[in-house]
Amino acid sequence: MTKLNFFEYKTSENPQNLVIFLHGYGANGENLISLAQEFKLALTNAHFVSPNAVEDWEGGFPNCYQWFSLYSKNIERKPFEQMAQNIQDSNKILSNFIDQQLARFNLTIKDLILVGFSQGAMMAIYNSLSRKEEVKSVIAYSGRVILPELTGDKILSKPKICLIHGEDDSVVPFDHFIEGQKILEKNGINHEAFSIKGLDHSIDIAGIRHAMNFLRRL
Repeated sequence: MTKLNFFEYKTSENPQNLVIFLHGYGANGENLISLAQEFKLALTNAHFVSPNAVEDWEGGFPNCYQWFSLYSKNIERKPFEQMAQNIQDSNKILSNFIDQQLARFNLTIKDLILVGFSQGAMMAIYNSLSRKEEVKSVIAYSGRVILPELTGDKILSKPKICLIHGEDDSVVPFDHFIEGQKILEKNGINHEAFSIKGLDHSIDIAGIRHAMNFLRRL
């Protein structure tokens, strides 16, 4: 099984929650670990971990990673079919990593909070829905809801999900935010959704505040 390198931020020797940040396409774990400085204000007794994704980024720059390819490597398969397989394979590696991190601190899935950005948000939602046990919550920035059913897996749990998206996102169109709300509602998945005017493909202080308020309401 592939081992993922990761960055971490500690607030307690005996944390009550584990927060795992999942970075976007072409970034790395260091890109998001700084969010722990903000999130610790709402989660005062949590441990924060931010892994590098499972594959080297196909864009070619060093120290950049991706959770799955955006291109078909097999000319006999349609792009989405290839992507679906990549997502499944990546999710298995991610699930194993999460389980190992929970075991480090004697925590359970119910103590887990997934926070993802862009492609990492897609993986956070996918991973949480395909788990047999329900995670504490998911915060998805600038992503898209990809249901496990689309890749041949099934929805096995329905955790609380917070969608946050900039209205001027030039990378993952804002339409995916609207689509995501409809998908979650249709499948009876408890969620909150916040749009941010004038924001492109990024996380700003307003998005952090929405996330922190969401966590405090849990």
